[in-house]
Amino acid sequence: MVETEHKRQTQQEMNELQRDMKYQVEEEKADTKSKIAIKKDAIQSSDASIQLYKNEQKSLQQKLQKLNEKQQDLAMK
Repeated sequence: MVETEHKRQTQQEMNELQRDMKYQVEEEKADTKSKIAIKKDAIQSSDASIQLYKNEQKSLQQKLQKLNEKQQDLAMK
């Protein structure tokens, strides 16, 4: 009888530990997914910034080219 009670109690403790482990895994998964989403957002933001800088650089290079052309025109006159 004592052995049966001990066995039942041990099984109950194992069940509780399994529930705790499942909960911890779910918590860790949720945390990891959240971190992944944050990193993806940061990458997208960085990509947008890079594109903005590339566009600005292109615009400035075009402006410089136009100024060089203007300088050449003035030098010829």
